[in-house]
Amino acid sequence: MSEFVVLGNTISVASIRSYLFAKKIDKGDSLVINPMDYENILDEIRNSDEPLDIPLNILGVLLIKDTTGNVPLGKVQIIENEKL
Repeated sequence: MSEFVVLGNTISVASIRSYLFAKKIDKGDSLVINPMDYENILDEIRNSDEPLDIPLNILGVLLIKDTTGNVPLGKVQIIENEKL
C-alpha cells in the first residue's frame, strides 16, 4: 500500500501542481485525498476562473475523494497508473 504524503500546510490546487512538478508524478497516476481537503479543492475551483471537470484532475493526475477514511486530513496517497 502507498504511504501518505504531506503537501504543505493546506492542500490546494497550487500545492498539488507544485508537488506534481517537483516529484514528477505522471499523467495517469492518481492522488487520493481526504474528503474535507477534496471539498476545499472543489470550492477553490468553483470560486476561480478554471473550469470544473469531473472526474477532477490536475495536469492529467486524477484526484480521488477517499471513501475509506484512511487518508488523514492534509495528506494525500499516490496511486501509480490507476485505471478507473
